[in-house]
Amino acid sequence: MMIAEISDEKFCALLEFAPDAMVLTNRAGEIVLANAQAEAMFGYRRPELLGQGIEMLLPERFRRGHLGYRAGYVAAPRARPMGVGKKLLGLRKNGEEFALEICLNQLKTDHGPLTVSALRDISERVRAEEQLLAALRELADFKAALDEHAILAITDPQGLITYANDKFCHISKYSRAELLGQDHRILNSGLHPKEVFRDMWATIGSGKVWRGEIRNRAKDGTFYWVHATIVPFMGEDGKPRQYVAIRTEITKRKQAEEDRERLIQELTAALAEVKTLSGLLPICSSCKKVRDDSGYWDRIESYISRHSSATFSHGMCPDCAIKVLEDAGVPIPEELRVSAKKQKSG
Repeated sequence: MMIAEISDEKFCALLEFAPDAMVLTNRAGEIVLANAQAEAMFGYRRPELLGQGIEMLLPERFRRGHLGYRAGYVAAPRARPMGVGKKLLGLRKNGEEFALEICLNQLKTDHGPLTVSALRDISERVRAEEQLLAALRELADFKAALDEHAILAITDPQGLITYANDKFCHISKYSRAELLGQDHRILNSGLHPKEVFRDMWATIGSGKVWRGEIRNRAKDGTFYWVHATIVPFMGEDGKPRQYVAIRTEITKRKQAEEDRERLIQELTAALAEVKTLSGLLPICSSCKKVRDDSGYWDRIESYISRHSSATFSHGMCPDCAIKVLEDAGVPIPEELRVSAKKQKSG
């Protein structure tokens, strides 16, 4: 199409009403036409642009390289749609750089070919993309950290497993292929009543988070305990579209609790057998036997041995020793008499 075939008025109107900044350059790269959007984008008035090299609209560090790109395009022109090819940086009159996308085409005229550049400021889009990439990187970092700590699983609304991390595979001893497509009944240990799982499904099905402790059975038949937090993610229809289960293993803690409970029961049973020697204790004034709680009489040392941790060693008090010696006609040592006297006076 020859530019002469279109009146100047119509051609300028096309440029002015184009949604993008439009800049036309000759073979030397000089700007011969620019629309109002180009003025607004770069901050120059039209007279400041006309006759200048297109490189004035690029940061200084890119201008030398752009000369080669421009010469190559003029030598072998081809249409390049918007979004195809390199993204550039533009330079406004105030020195501000901004992300720029360009669409190129060539227009034949009576005075030689003109390069038509449609320019679009994509600064907002680039910022949005950078923010999205940063968010995705942060999410990936968070997932990696969570994978290192927790047992993770994602299920669909029917409870079928769609994702299982390495820790899930390791603790359950199932491969990922064996877990995907299954529901969590594959891990049922048989310990918990059905009401526990009915309550769980009712909770997460209503969009609420469920927390609890569950004993699971691994593929090899061993048991392990987890503390589970199941978070429902709701769809636009207000119904769960998937569930994310975050679990931490608590097997050692549960074993310690069971050991503690067993010890408490054993101690309680042992303490029930222990009786303290207090209150009125019936004792025979003649033989010195003691009557127990069942009404039976027994030697005092036997009674005390059964009701306490005391042990006995037998000896003889000074009074009894003197009596035995007197009955046997044996002289009584003086120190024995002194000891008996001290005991009576004390």
